[in-house]
Amino acid sequence: MDQKKISRSKEDYLKAVYVAIEKHGSCRNLDVSKRLGVSKSSTCIAIKKLEEEGFVRKDDWRILLTEKGQEVAGRLYEKDNFFACWFRKIGVSEDTAISDACRIEHVISEETYWKIRGYLEKIGKELAE
Repeated sequence: MDQKKISRSKEDYLKAVYVAIEKHGSCRNLDVSKRLGVSKSSTCIAIKKLEEEGFVRKDDWRILLTEKGQEVAGRLYEKDNFFACWFRKIGVSEDTAISDACRIEHVISEETYWKIRGYLEKIGKELAE
C-alpha cells in the first residue's frame, strides 16, 4: 500500500485509533477527539472517510481497524515511536521529541527510515562492545 496516497490528517486519525486500541483494547470517537484535540464532529467526519476508504469499520460504538488500516497505522506508530525514543536518548525534551517524531513520520520514506534504523542499530551495537 502506498502511504503517500493517505493525507497527513488521515494518518493522524489512523494512528490515534491504533494507540487507543493498544492502550485500552477499544477505541471510541471520543478517544480520538481527545488524543488529537479536535471536535467530535471533525472526528466523526474523518472516521467516516476512513471507513469509506477501507481503513476502519464501525461496530456499534467502537472503531475497529481493518487489515489495511492496521498495516498503515502500525507502520506509522512504529516510525513515530522509533524517532521519539531516539530523540529522547540524545537529550531532546519530551514534548519536542514527540512533536518532531510525529512530523518526521509523515514525510520520511520507508527506505530512508529503514536505513536510519539499521545504521543506528549497528552503531549502537558497536558502542556496546
